[in-house]
Amino acid sequence: MGSRGHTLALTLLVVHLLLLTCSSHCSLVKVNKGLKVKRGQSAFLQEGDLQFHIPVQKDACKVEVVLNEPITQRVGKLVPQVFDCHYLSDEVKYVHNGCPLLKQDTIKLRLYRFTETETYMEVFTLHVDIIAPECNIIKMGPKSLHVSEFYGLSDAIDGNMVSFHYEKKSNLECTIHLSHQESHLPAHGQLVTGDPERATKRGDEPESFIYLRQQLDNKARALCKSEDCLKGLKLVTFTKVPCEDFLLIGIKYQHIDPPSPDVDYIAIRLDLKDTRSGSIYQSEQAWVPVRIAGAMPNQPPKPSFMSMFILEVDQFILTPLSTATLDAEDEETPKQLLVFNITKHPEEGFITHLSDHTRPVSSFTWLDLNDMLIAYQPPNSSHSQRRNYEVEVEVHDFFFEKSPSITMHTSVRNADTNAPRVSWNMGLSLLEGQSRPITWDQFQIVDNDNLNVVRVITVDGLLHGQLTVRGTNTAKTQTN
Repeated sequence: MGSRGHTLALTLLVVHLLLLTCSSHCSLVKVNKGLKVKRGQSAFLQEGDLQFHIPVQKDACKVEVVLNEPITQRVGKLVPQVFDCHYLSDEVKYVHNGCPLLKQDTIKLRLYRFTETETYMEVFTLHVDIIAPECNIIKMGPKSLHVSEFYGLSDAIDGNMVSFHYEKKSNLECTIHLSHQESHLPAHGQLVTGDPERATKRGDEPESFIYLRQQLDNKARALCKSEDCLKGLKLVTFTKVPCEDFLLIGIKYQHIDPPSPDVDYIAIRLDLKDTRSGSIYQSEQAWVPVRIAGAMPNQPPKPSFMSMFILEVDQFILTPLSTATLDAEDEETPKQLLVFNITKHPEEGFITHLSDHTRPVSSFTWLDLNDMLIAYQPPNSSHSQRRNYEVEVEVHDFFFEKSPSITMHTSVRNADTNAPRVSWNMGLSLLEGQSRPITWDQFQIVDNDNLNVVRVITVDGLLHGQLTVRGTNTAKTQTN
């Protein structure tokens, strides 16, 4: 009996040790089935879609949606940005923006498990399948919006182009929302109402002159920035309108920005509001296509010939990238809307965003690149010779066309100095009220002469806590 009890105790000890080991090294994600959402609609994350190896009562656990990865959440958004691992069935929602161009989306998530003494963090992705809705409110009609030439004007939007199908009730209010600032659509045109003044024949001039003058007038209207020179047209400045009025007030698409792809879009959102409670009963989004005659299909971005595609880096020094190092251009998409996706990361070190330089990123915008907010963090290992690495990126335009692979060469020079340097600084993650030890994994210092005599002095910060060494509050600490 004693032998059996001893064996059972050993078995339980081994299982307990395995569980402790797995808690720190195994994946904390137990189930990740992804999401299915109908185009233009929303879907809640259910309990069976995403589960974690963390008991409800054991440790604090949070999931954060990573926002500085523009290659993710391309056609939708997961809300809220931070939620509990044991979320409710109506708490976490993915909202699709109605884009018909992609059938899949991804969401980058960061999982935090907080114990009393440690913080475990894991990054993973949630896959989203976008499917065609069987029954939707917004339906495209048999006729599409069409612009016959550059700087031209479409017919007015009516029920033959788009229609709305919902149960008419006295307590339901139907509203269409337009938001160019949020969607950047239309990308190459604007919405107007009214009828333009037509060019008339002057004296005995040939008929062909009338057409040429009409083209010049259309271009002048398109380039006009105020209603004074629109000559009969009025810019649509409202952001919401009743659904019936949207199809009756004569909204037209005016092309203003060649060269452009042969298809542009108007983004709309339909809200059915319950007037008794004031809540949104149902919401749906759609992209209304506009065909542009004479335009070419959307072309992929290409590398800029002005960039060197070489980055010189000093050992251990976080070094920002600039458009002199890496750049791309696209004839149809403004540079500020281009997205760089890293397809091959450097063998050592990582690309990061300066909003949080402790974490690697796999994508970034041209705007952040131009503002020098994207940087390369060299490895924290010391070498006596120069080291060279390659980074490969693809550039995506606004309508998701991607460039051929672009290679950027990174060269890390060995440092010739005896001064102490910070070689690694990964920061700490903890909940309010908690404390964490600063370990070699988070903070490292190198020195060629004598690391034992190096002192670290606190000169700023500590706005919400204090730094202690061996239990004593201090502004100076020793590395050993």
